[in-house]
Amino acid sequence: MKKIVLSALLSSGLIASALPVMASQTIQPEDGAALQVWADKGASTDFMKYAAKEFETKYNIDIDVRSVSPLNAINRLIQDGSSTRVGDIVEFPHDFLGRAVTSGVIMENLVSGDRVDNDFIHSAAVAAKDSKGVTYGFPLSFETLVLFYNKDLLPQTPTSFEQIIEFSKGYTNPKDHKYALLWDIQNYYESRMFLSMYNGYEFGNDGRDANDVGIATPGAVKGIQAMLELRDTTNSNSEDMNQVQVRRGLFTEGKAAAIIDGPWAVEGYINSGINLGAVPVPSFKGKKPTTFASVKMLAVSSFTQYPRAAQLFADFVTSEDMQLKRFEMMKAIPPHKGAMEKLAKTGDAFTKAIIAQGYHADAMPSIPEMGYVWQPATAALADIWNNKADVQASLKKAESVIKQQIAMQQ
Repeated sequence: MKKIVLSALLSSGLIASALPVMASQTIQPEDGAALQVWADKGASTDFMKYAAKEFETKYNIDIDVRSVSPLNAINRLIQDGSSTRVGDIVEFPHDFLGRAVTSGVIMENLVSGDRVDNDFIHSAAVAAKDSKGVTYGFPLSFETLVLFYNKDLLPQTPTSFEQIIEFSKGYTNPKDHKYALLWDIQNYYESRMFLSMYNGYEFGNDGRDANDVGIATPGAVKGIQAMLELRDTTNSNSEDMNQVQVRRGLFTEGKAAAIIDGPWAVEGYINSGINLGAVPVPSFKGKKPTTFASVKMLAVSSFTQYPRAAQLFADFVTSEDMQLKRFEMMKAIPPHKGAMEKLAKTGDAFTKAIIAQGYHADAMPSIPEMGYVWQPATAALADIWNNKADVQASLKKAESVIKQQIAMQQ
């Protein structure tokens, strides 16, 4: 089916990936085009309906926007694409991109690959690419970790972990349930920022090379050893901190001075009534920890009958103006550099913190092999933190398990 679509694109004036792609301004939708868009429910669907009306006015085509869970969108394309009507444009988390490409259910971004590279932050551009570096996605928004803090406990804005360590000496007391800093210690998604401080990584080549596993490099070991210097700020078992209700409950009750979390937690923290502040993840030992970025994508289905219209719509929705409108409607942070620069001047403290950290975030690898990292990395971090296991030996063991699991699938 994908070959048929690419052939149609060639005959329609679009050029496939082996040749230079054409800018969106040079093509027009097919006559009689009608598109179906799958968007996340709620605010994302509302925004997509707004964008559809704007696009319909410009091109006079019909667009049907439907609410489909982004977590299910790619699976539905794989399961149903060859037998039933599916979305022409779908919204999904970028870590599903690798599976979507290998399954052949999404098309290459044929109209704005260069724009994605030039106009979007590096993590979003990487998130839009497959293991060969070919751009498939159209970045919509991104999320990453920041530091939330209680201004009544930390009146001075924390810009370094060293400040928090110093504060903890007179504050942290587990018997009274008082903690200077909380985060999900054994969750690799959160503790990865320390592993990356000295250039540790999951996979080489921007997360695309599954044959290059980097979680036990000397830099990764040094980064996790540095993380252990924060032990006295939290003085807790990683199993306890793995419970989201425990972590967030302590913070919203005013027992924890600071917590590492994402934008998904902002509303709850605001509603708790604490005197809330937010900053990018602080520096540590003079270095800026690199967090994971999770990127929401649009992609064009390989099953679309209207590839030109579908590509144009995905490109239109991810333009700077539409990204700013999406933020206005749903507070989703755009990865478009121009939009980010504007919001960095006008946004609230939470928006500014996420944007600032976005420049120090790596796209979570989207290759299927990333699925083999989480459990071994979790086990290693828990053993290191709770049992004071040797950092190098623990990470080497995790690396070995990851490599074995990858080899079994080849």
